[in-house]
Amino acid sequence: MAGEKKILFKSKTGILLFLLLTTIGTCYSQDPNLDLYSLDFNQLSKLKITSATKTEQGVDKIPSTIRIITEKDIEERGYFTLDEVLSDLPGFQFRNIMSLNSYIFQRGIPNQNNLTLVLIDGVQVNELNSGGFYGGGQYNLSNIERIEVIYGPSSVAYGTNAVSGIINIITKKPEKNRGKIHALYGNFNTTNASASYSYYNQDRNLGFHASAMFKSTEKANLKGKNGDYNWTDLLDNFEDDYSFDIKLCYKNLTFGTNYLNKQSSASTYRKAVGTGYKDYGSLWNIMFMNNYLKYEKELNVHLNFSGKIYNRNATVQKNTVYFVTDTSQVGYFRPNNLTGIEGVLSYKMNKIFSATGGIMAEFEQLANGPTITYSTSSDIMPPIPQMPAMHENYLISAFVEPELVLFENLIFSGGLRFDLSSIYQQVITPRAGVKYNHKNISLGLLYAEAFRAPKPWDYTDGLGNNTLIPEQINSFEVNASALAGNNFQFDVSLYHNTLENGFIKEYSTGGYRWVNSTRFITLGAEAGIRYSNKFINAILNYTYTNSTDENGNALPEISYHSANALITVPIGKKIKINMRANYAGQRENPKTIATTNSNYIDPYLIFNSAITWKPINVLTVQLIGKNIFNSEYYHTSNRDPDRYRQPQQTIMLSVAYSFYEK
Repeated sequence: MAGEKKILFKSKTGILLFLLLTTIGTCYSQDPNLDLYSLDFNQLSKLKITSATKTEQGVDKIPSTIRIITEKDIEERGYFTLDEVLSDLPGFQFRNIMSLNSYIFQRGIPNQNNLTLVLIDGVQVNELNSGGFYGGGQYNLSNIERIEVIYGPSSVAYGTNAVSGIINIITKKPEKNRGKIHALYGNFNTTNASASYSYYNQDRNLGFHASAMFKSTEKANLKGKNGDYNWTDLLDNFEDDYSFDIKLCYKNLTFGTNYLNKQSSASTYRKAVGTGYKDYGSLWNIMFMNNYLKYEKELNVHLNFSGKIYNRNATVQKNTVYFVTDTSQVGYFRPNNLTGIEGVLSYKMNKIFSATGGIMAEFEQLANGPTITYSTSSDIMPPIPQMPAMHENYLISAFVEPELVLFENLIFSGGLRFDLSSIYQQVITPRAGVKYNHKNISLGLLYAEAFRAPKPWDYTDGLGNNTLIPEQINSFEVNASALAGNNFQFDVSLYHNTLENGFIKEYSTGGYRWVNSTRFITLGAEAGIRYSNKFINAILNYTYTNSTDENGNALPEISYHSANALITVPIGKKIKINMRANYAGQRENPKTIATTNSNYIDPYLIFNSAITWKPINVLTVQLIGKNIFNSEYYHTSNRDPDRYRQPQQTIMLSVAYSFYEK
C-alpha cells in the first residue's frame, strides 16, 4: 500500500518564505476595527500576526504574501459566506456546484479543497477523512476578528495539505462586557440570526466570549431552464448552517470550542431529468467539533513556551441521505476523530538571532470508508448505518525555524520539519526566505516545499487505488510592496510552482479512481493597488494564472485572468456605500456543455453592493445586494451536470444591535 512507501522530500537550496499564522491567542488582541488601508507604511509594518514560528511576528519580518480581512471589512462589505470573502482577494478561483460543498482553488491548481488548510484560531477544520475543507455558510462571520490568508506552501509548520496556502479564521476574544444580536432576511428564503456575549475582568485576568449562529438559504433558482434542464420544478436546494463558539481565558490558559454543522441538499450533485435520481429528499449533514486548551508562559527574558492539546471531530452524521433514486433512499455515515498535543519554544538571544522549535504528536481514528444503507422505497428513510471499519494512525513531528536579522532591515529566515507517520513514513520539508525593508519599500524572496499525503477518501473513492503516493510541491516566489505618499500602496507577487504526483481522476468503463499524474506547473502574478483617504477606500487587484501539465496543456477550470475592484464611500457621518466587482476570464470546462456545444465557460463580470446605515452607535442597518444586475453566469463542473448556474440577484436586509455594560 502507498502508506508503506517511504517518501523523502530532499532539501533544496533556494530561498523561501513561509509564514503561517496560527494559533490560539490570549485574551488580548489588536483593534478588530482596524482599517488597514488608512495606515501608513510604518504602521503597516508593525502589524502582528501569528507566524510560521507559531509566535507573534510583525509582517515586516515575514517574506510571504499575506492578506488580512478585518471585522470592519466583513461588516462593511456584507459578506455572507467564506467563499464571498475570498472572492475579493487575488489568487482565488472557484467551482461552486450549488450542493453539499463548494470548491476554492488557491493559486491555480483545481482540487477537492485539500491543498489549502483552513483553521479556526489555529486549529485545522479540514475534514479528516478527505483532507478537504468545506466552503459555504457554516462559518459565523459576525464572530470573526480577522482572517489572515497566507499564500504559498506551508508544510514546515503544518505538515500535510498546506500546499497552496493557509486561511486562518481568528474569532473574537473576551473583552469589556458587551453583547450583540443580528438578524438578516433576503430572497431565496435567506435568513441569518446570530448572538454573542463577552465578559472580561481585568483584575482577575479572567474572561469568556460566546457566540451562536443559524443561517439558511435556498441559494438560487436552478429549476428547469435555469438549471440547463438538469432538474425539475420539484428541486430542493437548501443549506442550513449552525455554529457556536466558546472561548474562556484565565491568566495563561485559554480554552476554546468551535462547532460547525452544515446541513445541505445534495440534489444538484447529480442530474435528475432523464435519470433514476430524484432531485428532492436528500440531506448531507456534516459536523465539525474542535476543542483545545492552550497554555503560554514566559520562562525568562529570552525564552517563551506555548503548549496545547486539542481534539478534532469531523463526522458525516447518521441521518445523512446521500441521494434518492426511483427505488430507494441511500444512507451514509462517516465518523473521524483526531487528538493531538503540541509544545513550542521560542528563543530570542538578542536583536540579531532568534529561533522557534516545536514537537507535535497526533493520533487519529479514521473510517476506511463510509457505511452505506439502502431503503426499499424512495419514500422510506434508509436504515441507520452501523459503525464503519476504522483504522488508527499516528504522527510525530518536529520543526525548527531560525531567524537572523542584519542591519535591522535584512531578515533571513529558514525552517525544517520532520514527520514520521504510520501512513506515509518519513517526510522532510525545508523552507528559506529573505525579507528586506527600506523606507517605503519592502521586498520578499522565498523558496518552500510542501506535501499532501493520500487520505482514506483518496484510496477508496470510486474504484479505489491503494498505490497512491503523496503529492509534493516546490515554490519560488518574489514579492514587493511600496507606499507612494500617504494614500497609495502597491503590491505585486510573482511565483513559480511545480506540483509533482498531482492527483487526477482516471476514468474507465467501470467508473473512476484517483491516480498520480506526473507534473503540474503554475506561473502566476498577483498585483494590487490600494488608495485611501478620509473620504474613500478603494482596492483594485489583478491575477494572472498559467497552469499547465508537463506537456504544456492548460489545466481545465483555471482562468488566465481575473480581477476585483472594491470601493467604500461615506455619505455624511452615518452612511457608507460599498461597491464590489468580480471578473473571471474564460475557463475550460472538463467536458463539453450540451446547452452551448462548447468546452468553455464564458467570462463573467458581476457586481455586489452594501449600504450601511448607523443611525446611532449601537444600531447598524444594512441593505445588501448580490449580483445586483442579475447577470447570468456559470461555474465549471466535475460532476454529471455539465456546468452550474450561479445565484441570480439576491437582496438582503440586515439589522444588528450592540449593547454595552459599564
